[in-house]
This record gives sequence, C-alpha cells and structure tokens, in this order.
Amino acid sequence: MNASRKCLKIMLALALVGVLMYSGGCGPSDDQDENVELCVKCGQIKGTDLCCKADQAKCDKCGLVKGSPGCCNIPKDAKTAVICGKCGQIKGSELCCKPDQTKCDKCGLVKGSPGCCNLPKQQD
Repeated sequence: MNASRKCLKIMLALALVGVLMYSGGCGPSDDQDENVELCVKCGQIKGTDLCCKADQAKCDKCGLVKGSPGCCNIPKDAKTAVICGKCGQIKGSELCCKPDQTKCDKCGLVKGSPGCCNLPKQQD
C-alpha cells in the first residue's frame, strides 16, 4: 500500500511538471527568438551558402563582406558575434533589445538592424 501511494505522488508530480513546462513558455514561441551566429571572418550568417564564399566584395572600413549582417557591426577583435533573434541587433550591444526602436514592417525586428530581413524564417 505504501509503494502505490509513493508511485501516485511521483506520477502527480510529473504531471504537474509537464503542465508547468507546457504553459510556462518552454514550448515553441510565436516570436522569432532564436539567436543567429555570425561568422567573424566574413560577417555572413554562419552555415549559410554565403558564409566565407570566395569573391565577395570586402568592405573598406571593416574588411568583412560588404553588406553582410556583420559588416561594420562586429568589432575586429571579436571571437564570436551573435544576432539577437528578438530584436535583430548584435547580442550584448548597447542597442540590443533597447525599447522604443522602430520595427520593420516585413520582419518585425528593429528596422536597419544587422538582423533586419536577414534572419532565416522560423518554420511552424
């Protein structure tokens, strides 16, 4: 009898944890909130066809691919660079998730940010 009571308590606890995880935001989100890593060598989104592709025009100011999301947005000594999936700015920068920035009508990120209309669309 004692073992069945213990089992019942464990099952109830697991059910409660499951409900909390489902309703507490651990599931998929409607917002595009996944961060996207940039290549610090070229400035393009890591893993894309354009990442480190030969014969791309370089920016005279920063040396990264001209017009890439990282162009003039990644410090020269950076080891990593990430675009914030919530706002489109470089993660950790002064502008990252700063309130009252104008949003892009097409992508919903901050207009003119490195991620604006550059981040891959989320699949539902």
